[in-house]
Amino acid sequence: MKAISVPIAMLITLLLLISILIPAFIIFSENPIYTSQGQFQSSLYVQAQNYQNNQVYRGNPNIYYNSSSKPNLQFYFNSLPTPFNISQIYYFNGSLWVPILKNNIVISGNSKLPLPPKVQNKPIIILTSLANIYFLNPNTSVTTVTLSGPAGKVPIYITSYVINSSKIIPISLLVTFGSNPPALTPAIYYVNPGTYTISNKNSSIIFLKGYGLTAKFLDWELVGQGTINSKSPQSLIFTAYGPTVITILYNASLTKYSVTIVPSGIPLGQSIKQGGSVTLTALNKTIPVTIDNKTYQIPSSGITLNLTYGYHIVKFPTQYNITFNYTYNNTVIQAGEIITYSFSKLTTANSKNITVISNNTIFVNGTGTVYGNYIINSTYYLVTVKNDFTLPSGYGLVSNTSPVLGNLAGQLIQINNTYVWGPTTNYVPQKFYVKANSIFTITSNYSTYLPNGSYTLLYNKNNNHKQITFVFVSLLSYPDNVTIIYANGTPKPLHVGSSFTVSSPITVINYETWKYGATAG
Repeated sequence: MKAISVPIAMLITLLLLISILIPAFIIFSENPIYTSQGQFQSSLYVQAQNYQNNQVYRGNPNIYYNSSSKPNLQFYFNSLPTPFNISQIYYFNGSLWVPILKNNIVISGNSKLPLPPKVQNKPIIILTSLANIYFLNPNTSVTTVTLSGPAGKVPIYITSYVINSSKIIPISLLVTFGSNPPALTPAIYYVNPGTYTISNKNSSIIFLKGYGLTAKFLDWELVGQGTINSKSPQSLIFTAYGPTVITILYNASLTKYSVTIVPSGIPLGQSIKQGGSVTLTALNKTIPVTIDNKTYQIPSSGITLNLTYGYHIVKFPTQYNITFNYTYNNTVIQAGEIITYSFSKLTTANSKNITVISNNTIFVNGTGTVYGNYIINSTYYLVTVKNDFTLPSGYGLVSNTSPVLGNLAGQLIQINNTYVWGPTTNYVPQKFYVKANSIFTITSNYSTYLPNGSYTLLYNKNNNHKQITFVFVSLLSYPDNVTIIYANGTPKPLHVGSSFTVSSPITVINYETWKYGATAG
């Protein structure tokens, strides 16, 4: 009896195991219904996110951030409105992303959403109920910036600003996120939830050339679903759980110092001696200098500005021409000389307070003086060319229908077989500058002026008061000589083939005599 009971007990135990294991096998070998439901719901959620983004980028709605004195968000739908549910709006107050809304807001048609006055000229972030995040700088529209991405990934948006008092300036900084290659901000990454290192590849002190500001690293700021475990000016360790905006902040120093900018080695509005008998008086009284993208006309005494701590651009002209009145003894030749000055370098009287970084950049750390130094490059003298037409001895002009006497245009001198000197307008001398100590040769002297009309001349032969009247219809001149008059008054008569040196301002006079005339018939 006992032997039979053992097999019976084993059979009962086997039946019980079968009754438990088979259902368990069936249950664990199939996908649980709640898992399928969760995956289905997740898929629908991602689809809804993507649909909302697609609608926004197609302008349904078009979202514009009007950052005027009465800031607002403007929503315009270009087709059948789809409710747009906003969970929160953040604005950047200079150090933190601050939430604005107390409750969700649903936008269901064309409308304007007023924003608090404190958000004026500050960037904002719109967070929707579908966890899409839209980033807007003042007076911009949502176009291509989004914080949603591939399914299963979380978007991380990195941006950067310089705070200058109440003004927030967007800037581009070089950053790296995890193992990704360096990129300029604003930058967006789609990553798996986890921990990453973010590096700021820029110095802790940066210079904004367009603003003339130097900024120091201030802080990292975060809004969204993430935490910062440790941070420094150059890097931080960040753990991502969901969409996050990370902001790198720099602060532009408002400390200002009195800095004087002085041109040196260039005589602005001053008189200088040249040789023993020549005085040069500068007609230029100022020089244009660009300081942080603003141009100042600076006199010889300089200009004093209040410059902030940090880098500044000080750009003197590479070359600058000074025009001088040329005085020899008591004779003044207006604008008789030009000297070209070349910029050499910036120097400073106090290197502890002001450091010269390059030929157009300084670093200000206190009060001081900066000199823009010039040296003489080249000198040019004024050349005045005129003609002098006269009648032969004994002839006087009674009447004429066109000019025949004085500085008339049309008589030209060819110089070095290349240049043509001579007035082109009656009674107006030709003026130009040539390099000092240039040597020229007269290679031709010719006329392009042949007067035609009626010219009555009175001839007094041998001054015996016996006068003869001539009427000509045309006149023809003949060159007498070309005379160079130097600044000291010394004349030098020349002819074709003669050479001369321009060692001071000179006047070139081409003397012509009307030698021949044609009568009517």
